[in-house]
Amino acid sequence: MSTVIAKLQTEHVRLARLVRLLNHQSCLRTDASAPNIALLVDALCYLTRFPDVSHHVIEDRMVDVLLAKKALSVEVGQEIESQHATLIRDGRDLLRDLESAVRGENMSQELVDIRIRLYAERLRHNMVVEELTLFPAAEKSLSEEDWRTVEGANSQARPDPLFDNEPDLQFAELFRVITTEATTVSAEFPF
Repeated sequence: MSTVIAKLQTEHVRLARLVRLLNHQSCLRTDASAPNIALLVDALCYLTRFPDVSHHVIEDRMVDVLLAKKALSVEVGQEIESQHATLIRDGRDLLRDLESAVRGENMSQELVDIRIRLYAERLRHNMVVEELTLFPAAEKSLSEEDWRTVEGANSQARPDPLFDNEPDLQFAELFRVITTEATTVSAEFPF
């Protein structure tokens, strides 16, 4: 297995923990007085600052290389890239909405809760599509030179601020909650 694929799959398992957290935490209130609001903000900060600018970029590059080699259908490639664009847009919008909720601005808490669950489901679905289509096509079709192209500048990218080594101070509580919940959830079903 390619080291790029192995890294992406490890990140998928980690992202699945966040999906579970978003699904669980969004069942609680997202109003400014809710105890989980800071945790939701931290989760969306992380998702908009790491996967959106590092993880998805590598996958999009993989799509481009596979499309150039005609080793992936155009429809699947466009679907994955469209999913990434939607996740980026929705993540930023949700982060803005949650920050507004923290400030106590008037907004529909029910709508924000629904959008958080929808975002989590879209992220989960994106990972499943990649695991079933993109990664097998890449394993089968990419050469060593192709893998270097896929890695690109990201081979020296900054570490994951939540999961690599010690989490950034901003994400310390989020890491603690994810780690606690991970001990109660089976690793057999990462998504």
